[in-house]
Amino acid sequence: MSADRDNKGAEVSISACPPLTAALPSVGGRIKVEPEDFIVEELPAYQPCGEGQHFFLRVEKRDVDARGMTRQLSRCFGVKRRDIGTAGLKDRRAITRQWVSLPAHKIDQAPRPGAVGEGIEILEVSRHRNKLRTGHLEGNRFEVRIRNTELTGEALREAVEQVGKDIRRRGLPNYFGQQRFGNEGSTLQAGMKWLNSGEKPQGRFLQRMGASAVQSEVFNRVLSRRLTEGSWKSVVDGDIFEKTDTGGRFWIDASEREETQRRLDAGEIVVTGPMPGSKQGLADKEAGRLERDVIAGMGLRAGDFAVFGRRGRGTRRAMTVYVEQLNWEFGAQDMVRLTFVLEAGSYATVLLGEFMGREAARS
Repeated sequence: MSADRDNKGAEVSISACPPLTAALPSVGGRIKVEPEDFIVEELPAYQPCGEGQHFFLRVEKRDVDARGMTRQLSRCFGVKRRDIGTAGLKDRRAITRQWVSLPAHKIDQAPRPGAVGEGIEILEVSRHRNKLRTGHLEGNRFEVRIRNTELTGEALREAVEQVGKDIRRRGLPNYFGQQRFGNEGSTLQAGMKWLNSGEKPQGRFLQRMGASAVQSEVFNRVLSRRLTEGSWKSVVDGDIFEKTDTGGRFWIDASEREETQRRLDAGEIVVTGPMPGSKQGLADKEAGRLERDVIAGMGLRAGDFAVFGRRGRGTRRAMTVYVEQLNWEFGAQDMVRLTFVLEAGSYATVLLGEFMGREAARS
């Protein structure tokens, strides 16, 4: 085990996550040439009830980042940015529609539909009893246009259809996208520095993000290894599973292996991977040995994550996400239009990487 610690303190780079459809051709291309090429509509976990101490605004923003949106709303309605509630961050170079909450008692005049700033429009206004918070989100609906593809004509059509049908059938490896790790991996390095030297990032938000980046990197590496080794959707002794309908987690004994594999193949359950923290442990037996081996490859031990404390308690994450309503169309000049729905916490760039190639999808 001591040999595994030789890497302690070394910089850890973001892993290159192998695509599910590596054997199929990718189409290349560009996204977000125009904001209209990337449209995201938030699917809330609940609808505002129509009464309560918070205004709920359904907002559309065009080519505006999340910070710019809250800054403009803060100025328009005279509230502090920390009083503005959102369920999730949305892309800048895009058209996005999402719910935002404002404390009614801090606003002189009720908001009305219409433009409220450059690139921001209120589409709908209601009330609700509680502030909107991160995670109050069911998922997101996407409409994405891919332009300037490397493949053209019939070759383009065949490639898109092959990749799309494969994902419809098998689901998508539920990797974290590159944005999880900060610009050029800066957030990941801050989290690793905290683990290796005890030097915390400045402030609770950066501490939480640093811990999350390290946990996400562990998860991506475990998922990458299991995909490469062919056990991504196979029962491994010690695995912890998640029900796709309820999210409930469980483990099995040897006598249930055959039935569990049937349920995996049917999409009723998925295997989970680790996001190790101060409270959440790893899997047992063979699955746990693989997870510990991945962590050792980063110069760490499972016990090291205790330093995160409340900033990173740890959890498990589904290694497969099933993409809903995945469809594709072809337009003029070999443009590809993809529409799909992803559950909260899954990344459109990961799906796009299966069609375009990883580098093109990050452009």
